[in-house]
Amino acid sequence: MEKTKEIIDYLKFSTKLRVLRYAKDCGKNKDACEVFGVKKSTFYKWKKEFELNGEKGLVRKKPLPKTSPI
Repeated sequence: MEKTKEIIDYLKFSTKLRVLRYAKDCGKNKDACEVFGVKKSTFYKWKKEFELNGEKGLVRKKPLPKTSPI
């Protein structure tokens, strides 16, 4: 079975949420990063987005183009 883009995005979202919940439950961000194999900078980026926007902050946003085709 081939994974669709929606499934892949959902799996990434749920992983982010799982890492943040684990860190909150164990009380140590460093442990969560080690257990899930996430860089600390990535973890803190996720955490900041979650604190500012809740679960919506963890959803992947489409990147903006650096140059305009016009």
